[in-house]
Parts: sequence; structure tokens; C-alpha cells
Amino acid sequence: MKIKILFTLTLLISASAFSQVGISAGTIIGASSFSSNSPAVGGFAAGIFIETDTPLFEEVFPRLGFVFMKDINALLPNNRKSYYPSMFGLNFKGVTSQYFDSKIFLEEGIGLLTLNDKTFIDKNSWEFGLALSFLAGLDMRDFNLRGLKTGAAVEYGLTFTGSLPSYLNFYLQFHYTF
Repeated sequence: MKIKILFTLTLLISASAFSQVGISAGTIIGASSFSSNSPAVGGFAAGIFIETDTPLFEEVFPRLGFVFMKDINALLPNNRKSYYPSMFGLNFKGVTSQYFDSKIFLEEGIGLLTLNDKTFIDKNSWEFGLALSFLAGLDMRDFNLRGLKTGAAVEYGLTFTGSLPSYLNFYLQFHYTF
């Protein structure tokens, strides 16, 4: 909840400080490995995010993201298992990019993470930590900087409270600027 308020305040302050504020949104889908006080669970990851085009600091853009990870066995047919480990995360990152030419870029992000740990059937706890991500991508936007950016990424989430849940996601990202 605090992260939502922080993101809203950042957006409002940015909107008042700069005349043109753009919003972009994106989605991720890929593979995940996550753990708590347990062996790592192999699964899938999916998520969404929103970002402003107004820098929080010079060349660092704020991004609010949601990520969901679940055991891959949840997708298999005829599996009689009644519980599948999962995690849900909310992160607020600062994201920056370096372009190698007009289309190919590298993107890095680091920020705060809140992670809901449901690795065991009797566990449902919220833990806090950091998220770190790297992406190699292709920018397909036009001269107005509107359009699609895509890439392959890796994200690592690590918490510092409770049972220390963490995750490592490998995913494809699709990012559209309006």
C-alpha cells in the first residue's frame, strides 16, 4: 500500500514539475525459480507494470510492477496435487537505459520489493527486500517515441525479513509507450 502511495506521489510531483508526462505499460512472461525455507521451485512468471516518461532523477524513470510466480505443475493436466507453491510481488524500481544504436538497448532497474510468500500450504506472509533486473532489447518506436519495445530479461528478487524468500525470473518483456 505504501508503494502505491509513493508511486502516486511521484507521478503527481513529476506531472507538476514537467509539462509533458507520458505513461507506458508493459507485460512480462517467462520462467521462474523461487524459494523460501525450501528447495527451489521451478515455475512460470507473469506480470504487468506501468512507468512514467518523466525522470525521477536524471535518466532514471519510476516503474511500478506486479509479478506472479507459480509452480509449473499447476499447468499440467491430470495432476491430483491440491496445492501449488506461489509468490506474488509488488516492486517500485528506478529504470535506466543505454542505447548501442537507434534500436538496440540495455535496460537496468533496481528498487524496493514486497513479496507475498505462499511456498507452503500453511504460509502466507509478506516480506520486504530489493529487486534487480537487466534487459537486452529492441526498440521499435517511431519518431514520436510511441510504440513497442521488447526484450529478454532476468530479474532477481531478494527479501531481508521473515523466511528470506527469493526468486530468479527469466522472461520476455513487452513495453508499449502511449
